[in-house]
Order: sequence, then C-alpha cells, then structure tokens
Amino acid sequence: AYIKPGQRQYKENTADIICLLEPRLSADSFQGRPIHPSLQILITLRFSASGTFHRETRDLCGVNETTVYRVVHKVCNAICELKYNFIMFPDAAAEVNYKVEFYEYGNFPGVIGYAEEYRNLQNWFSINFSNIAACWKGATHNSRTFQNSSLYAQLEGGQHSGIILGDSGYAQTNFLFTPYLQAIGPEQQWYNQAHIRPRGVVERMFGVWKSRFQCLRKTLHFQPKRCCIVIIATAVLPNYPKQHGCTDPRIEDEDDPDVPMVEANDNKNGQACRDAFAMHHFSRQR
Repeated sequence: AYIKPGQRQYKENTADIICLLEPRLSADSFQGRPIHPSLQILITLRFSASGTFHRETRDLCGVNETTVYRVVHKVCNAICELKYNFIMFPDAAAEVNYKVEFYEYGNFPGVIGYAEEYRNLQNWFSINFSNIAACWKGATHNSRTFQNSSLYAQLEGGQHSGIILGDSGYAQTNFLFTPYLQAIGPEQQWYNQAHIRPRGVVERMFGVWKSRFQCLRKTLHFQPKRCCIVIIATAVLPNYPKQHGCTDPRIEDEDDPDVPMVEANDNKNGQACRDAFAMHHFSRQR
C-alpha cells in the first residue's frame, strides 16, 4: 500500500530490504505510539522514491509529520551503516575488468573510475559513487573535495593500479586525468575525444539515480548534516536491487540547473604526465 509502481520500487526488493534493515531497527515509540520497523522502512522508502513532503506521507501512513521526519532519518542512519558493504572501490580483479570496459567503450586505456560531482538543487553537496563524500558545500572546489577523500589518499599511495578521469574542475595529477582546454596537435585532440565518451556513462548513472530516488530532484528540507545522511542512503540502496537482477528505470529528460565550473590549477608535473600519456597512447590514432 505504501510503495506504488510509479515510485520505481519493486515489491520483491522492498521485502528483501526490510529483512536486511529490520535487525538494525527497533519498534520505538514515537509520541506514545509504537511503530514497527517494517513500517518505518516503508515510510522512508516512500519518501526517497517519491520525494513527497512529510505531510503527504503522514496522511498515507497515519502518523504525524514530526514522526515521519524522525523515522526517515532513523532509517537512513541504519542504511548508512551498510555503506561499506555496498559502496566500495573495485578490488584488483575488478579493476582489470573496468579497464577493459572503459577501453572498449571510449578507447581510453587504464581507466578504473570517473570522478564526478553531484549537487542537489540547493548546490550543497558533492558525491562520488564507489567513494562518497557528502560533507562539502557546493561552493567547495572539486579539487579540494577530492583531495580530502579517502580515495585520493589511496590513489596517491599507489593502492590502485589504474587512473581515473575527471573534468576540468579537478587538478590534473599522475592518477587523475582531465581534458585539455586547448588541445594542441592531433594526439591531444584524440585524447580529448576519448575522454568525452565515459562522461556520458556517468551522466546516465546520475539520471538513473535521480529517477529511482525522486527526493534528489527536489530541495531536501533538512539540516545540512541530515541531508548528507539522506544522500548517502540513496547511494547505498540502488546497489541492492542491482545485485538481484533489477533493471534500471527509464531516464526522464530533465536537466539540473547549470552550476558554474571553475578550472583547477594544474601543477607542472601533472601536465607533463598528461602530455606523455597522450603522446604515448594517442599519437598513432587515425
């Protein structure tokens, strides 16, 4: 009764998610009324899938608006406890497959990931799948967000065999490769063309994410810290149905507002590394 087909949730997966989360929740009493964990989970799934205001969920579920607010964040906290089980960077074996898939798709060698930023309509938070950082304001430069992430430390320390791609909002390094703003020569032009294609995959991922969780298309009327919790929870949840064979929902054509992109200051070592990479891998393109 609480999950409708138009809300892009599946009954089979909803039942599995309830079984997964119920042990982490208790039938707490909200304003003197005990609410079973399964109902708490359904309330949260309905909010995340539809993006409706708390008062609409309140009317449907028969609980007051304050209770819905508290339930959503209690369940989202429980979901966030599972993030290390569902949000992880590929291991060595998976990295080999990622390199092959990225090369077959975009002809860009050695790629194991793409650094990208997501902002909600209030431009508050940035997020990376496989490595998530939802604690920075939207005005924070992409490079600063990335440089303070655990993934950056891992890549800098040589824990991953491969490179990741990013747009010009990130600083070029020896493991994060950005496009040339002014390509000189054929190898740099071919490099840029190969760099563009993987971005389409990333944009599609964000489209699927927002189609599945409509709350991300709207302003989250919570305190910033609680917004972070909701965003991380919606990043955890999609992996569960994917592991159980669910297909992605149809992507609706709806663009986010343009967010001004500030070019990062590349260091000379990073630029030299990119030049050598482009010369080595793209100088023989036709």
